[in-house]
Amino acid sequence: MSTVIEQLRYVVLGTRDLEAAAHFAGAELGLQPLPAGNGEQAFRSDHRQYSLVYSNAAPRRHAVGLELRDDAALQATVQALQARGIAVQHDAALAARRNVRALAAFTTPGGLCLELVVRPQDQGWRFFAARDCGMAGLAALALRSTDVAADEALLVELFGLQVRDWIGDAAYLGLDAAHHRLALFPAATAGVLAVEFEVQGLDQVMQQYHRLRELPQAVVHGPGRRPASGQAFLTFAGPDAVYYSFVTDGERIDAAAPRRPRQFAMRADSHCAWGSDCGIAELLADAVPARPALRGVTSA
Repeated sequence: MSTVIEQLRYVVLGTRDLEAAAHFAGAELGLQPLPAGNGEQAFRSDHRQYSLVYSNAAPRRHAVGLELRDDAALQATVQALQARGIAVQHDAALAARRNVRALAAFTTPGGLCLELVVRPQDQGWRFFAARDCGMAGLAALALRSTDVAADEALLVELFGLQVRDWIGDAAYLGLDAAHHRLALFPAATAGVLAVEFEVQGLDQVMQQYHRLRELPQAVVHGPGRRPASGQAFLTFAGPDAVYYSFVTDGERIDAAAPRRPRQFAMRADSHCAWGSDCGIAELLADAVPARPALRGVTSA
């Protein structure tokens, strides 16, 4: 089954302090700010008009933007969601604010807010980083889900995403040649766990590490390399209990003929082959229930 998702488009994060969040996006992530308005501040990381939005309208609300090819794909997906008993909201005002041709929003069984969008705008002028960090663009999102199994099934069966690997009950889902674009982690509350940006190389990962290493509790995982994806990474704390990662390298997968998904244990060496300390509760072995000894492989 081919995916109906064209690309991971953006993430919207509620914040209690818009000014502090905006400063973080420029100073630590190197993102390019767009003019603020209506209690929101958007940022560019690549060719997209924006890939990160901070909003003070609802400090606890997170949303993920997924691009569909056209109106027909959106209509078919909405009908399939409704057939599963999932309510879908069409919001013209929100579509205008997101600067997309059409938008339909829904909440997954695990509590994730997804916004399906058609024809989001790219930017004609090149991305200009706020600082020299080697930014290459939005890479992936790690998401907290209260029902990973149901959300995994929905994204695989309806949207055509492919399970690339599991670590414990956490599922890594791909839609193109990258190892994954979304990762689902069991949690008591739903939302964004981490926003991951690709940078040009390992030098940029290590430069960020040396920027942050003297700040108490700033670096929460890494630098290291992920056994599942092969990515070099550094994860650090951001505003409003959301983490951010710089990643580079990583396995490339033929989405038309993917390898079988692999099962890793939920333990430290499954998340980092270099043995780095981890301060992220969702990645620790005692944070999730144990998986049964055997699990069927979900086919895409």
